[in-house]
Amino acid sequence: MPDCAQFYQQRDLRTREYIGNERFDAPPVHVATDSRTVESTSGQLALLALANQLARVHRRITFSLPSSPVPLCVPYPFSRSTLADTLLAMVRRIDPCGDFRIGNPTGLHVSIGIGANLSSQFDWYIGADRALATLSTSPAEFSAFPSTLRGAALASCLGAAAVLRTVVGLESKSRTVSCWNYAEGGAAAPGPAEIEILDVGRVLMVGAGAVAAALVHWLIVFGIEGEWTIVDKDLVALHNTNRGLLFMPADAGWPDGPRRSKAELLASFISGSKWAPEWYHESELVNRDHDVVLGLANDHDVRHYIASRNATVTLHATTGRNWLSQLHRHITGLDDCIWCRAGEVTEPIFACSTGDVPLPAGERTDAALPFLSAASGLMLATALQRLQSGELANDECNDWRWDFDSTHRMASAGFRKCREACSRILPPSVRREINRKSRWANLDTQFSP
Repeated sequence: MPDCAQFYQQRDLRTREYIGNERFDAPPVHVATDSRTVESTSGQLALLALANQLARVHRRITFSLPSSPVPLCVPYPFSRSTLADTLLAMVRRIDPCGDFRIGNPTGLHVSIGIGANLSSQFDWYIGADRALATLSTSPAEFSAFPSTLRGAALASCLGAAAVLRTVVGLESKSRTVSCWNYAEGGAAAPGPAEIEILDVGRVLMVGAGAVAAALVHWLIVFGIEGEWTIVDKDLVALHNTNRGLLFMPADAGWPDGPRRSKAELLASFISGSKWAPEWYHESELVNRDHDVVLGLANDHDVRHYIASRNATVTLHATTGRNWLSQLHRHITGLDDCIWCRAGEVTEPIFACSTGDVPLPAGERTDAALPFLSAASGLMLATALQRLQSGELANDECNDWRWDFDSTHRMASAGFRKCREACSRILPPSVRREINRKSRWANLDTQFSP
């Protein structure tokens, strides 16, 4: 029999530290969806992604689904033949000690509804239209556009945050947010009606932690091609499973198996990808030509090394203190470098998560929440889609933020420049030679004619 007390002690260290509440797992949570929404790809994604995030925090969840089996129609990790089988198998893998079942709740609970054809008895509702995600206190629609998968993904993050905040007694606000231009309210853009399979060329992903796992998780659903190389020396630990959407306790060796390499695990979801269980500065794979660099690691001075590559397109996404998800664009010749943005930050404002937490073995880690990593990974996924569509370089901003703690405006953005003393960005003529084989070299507007 598993030692559930030990399991929760290790897995929930980060969550407990972040919210400062020993009873974050109570009361139980109930999730319901209407019969029409649950048969759509966007409705199924909203349900599965919401359950994925909830099960990494809440230990008792009931799900209300149609009585007839619904075939799974969305390409989702951990898939089975039916939606119900996929849902239950996934949440029970995430938390082998939890109480997860299909049925009606009993007693006090926090509830969330997915779709418009539901009663008005739930605490929260989520809906989506193309890239727009809605969190509301009344039923919300899921539109039939293929790109509503994007909005459904963000809606699951908004819903997971609202449920947790309700459980611990914090306020949330109804809102509509876009994961295409990252704005909210009247400024939120719905984006295209279709979704193209992502292929931005040769991608180097440095770091395979929770944000990277979320990125791969969303791209599995949206569609992914191209040549991917993933570099990270870390192994999955049990405390990683509180927020990494693809990390399971079995990957961390719990209760008694071997631990998996994070890089190898994420590469297993991307056909034809390469991976190396090495740090950036140790790996030969990073010296090959790449079209896009994703800087998703913090240690071993990695942001200095990445900035010094002078790649035309570098992107990274982070979570920060106070319920923050953030996307960073670094197009050389247009934006600042990744080092000037985040390389010398001593407090982990831009780190992958925050808060120093002691582990049983004497190691130390940091605090985080699953929907923050999920949202940051989604911002990065859509940034890659916008790069492919030719829109990403047109934005006047290069730094976008979603504040899940705000009861006013959630979305904000800004523009950052390198410091005058920055010596990592080489002259345009040198960059032109370095990046002459890059698919996106034309985005460097400082190249000499």
